[in-house]
Amino acid sequence: MPTRNLSRIFVAGGTGFLGFRVVRALLDEGAQVTALVRPEQEEKLGALRASVQVVHGDVWDPASLHGRGRGHGVAIHLVGSMKQNTARGLTFRHLNFVSARNVARMAVNDGVPHFVLLSAAAGAGIPSGYIESKREAERYVQKCGLAWTIIHAPPLYAPNEPRSALGLLLSFFGALPLIGLPLSSVRPLTAELAARAIAQLALSADSFKNRLISPTQLRRLGVAAERRLRQNRISPESPRPRPLLDDEEPPFGWLPD
Repeated sequence: MPTRNLSRIFVAGGTGFLGFRVVRALLDEGAQVTALVRPEQEEKLGALRASVQVVHGDVWDPASLHGRGRGHGVAIHLVGSMKQNTARGLTFRHLNFVSARNVARMAVNDGVPHFVLLSAAAGAGIPSGYIESKREAERYVQKCGLAWTIIHAPPLYAPNEPRSALGLLLSFFGALPLIGLPLSSVRPLTAELAARAIAQLALSADSFKNRLISPTQLRRLGVAAERRLRQNRISPESPRPRPLLDDEEPPFGWLPD
């Protein structure tokens, strides 16, 4: 039987738009979390700082990652960007592929058995260079020798913050029965639900099974996790079920200086 090591989860990009929410979701599930941050960004963890182990490092500096992943069962990579600055050398490949490659190498060298990569679903308005850099990261992770979970996330947004007209239209039409099916990969998802889903995927990971998660699966996992947490708040003594996975990005993380 496959065994799962859920004792410690390593998060690269834990101070970002999505990463902060993933760290919080993991803590809500009782996980032990290590957040990789650059020293000047540690304060972004806010109140979560007291509940996580913080290690300093830079995903674009492989030497700074040496030994950071030891003792962890899962490494989650959330660093990247949909915006590039070629004048500074910040290409899509550097931002999204190089960072993932460095953290995956750390996981291999430090004996972390499972790697979770936040990738993206292709869609209208998403730069092709961004998608290609994500696909290159996926190919590397699939060949590096670790068990993996790759997440094709749809565009994410924060509730109660201004949204584009296109995002609002995709949310409206994507929620309609039948009509919304072709829009399932580009229908925006709240960062809160995405974070809940990513936490469930990390907690259900093992050393043997590889998983490619579609936007629809991510949404279902997030909704189910949020519903269960609400029920547990009403009945705090209820047992916590094991996360299940059926068979069936504004910017996040950090940018280099």
